[in-house]
Amino acid sequence: MSAVALPVLSILLLVLATAVPLGLPPDATFILPLVVVMMVFCWRTIPDAVLNPAVAMLLGLLTDVMSGGPLGFFGLLALIAAIVGEWARGLGEGRRMRALWLFWIVFVALLAGFGWLVASLFYMRWIDPRPIVFGAFASILLFPVVLRGVDWIRHGNRFRALIFRGRT
Repeated sequence: MSAVALPVLSILLLVLATAVPLGLPPDATFILPLVVVMMVFCWRTIPDAVLNPAVAMLLGLLTDVMSGGPLGFFGLLALIAAIVGEWARGLGEGRRMRALWLFWIVFVALLAGFGWLVASLFYMRWIDPRPIVFGAFASILLFPVVLRGVDWIRHGNRFRALIFRGRT
């Protein structure tokens, strides 16, 4: 699969998963959409991966539509994650997990605060920050899993060859 299609298709599958009714409590509604934003960030940190920021924003807009959120909210967050992921690309060159994870912790804390402020402005009242904080905390815990998943998707042929060695 091409270097352009792989990031888009992998994120698109996760965007479609945001529409699945999982029966999560109200405080957990931001988990999957923030994982989409995290996946955009992870793909942008990979030096040879191609994910255009405009495409990332469109995937964020699709996340808004699929999750029932305000149109443009996750589009804006995905665009910001794509731009910041490009800045963090130097950390992704050696795939230094701890450095990227620490960067993500600081970034998602700032992004959650910004998202809460934008959502409060959108609804013209102070909204409950718990869902955004819970989603940010969950994304911090899930970051190593998502980063390893992105690496696995990117190097899938090598891993498939190791798993199914001699069983073709």
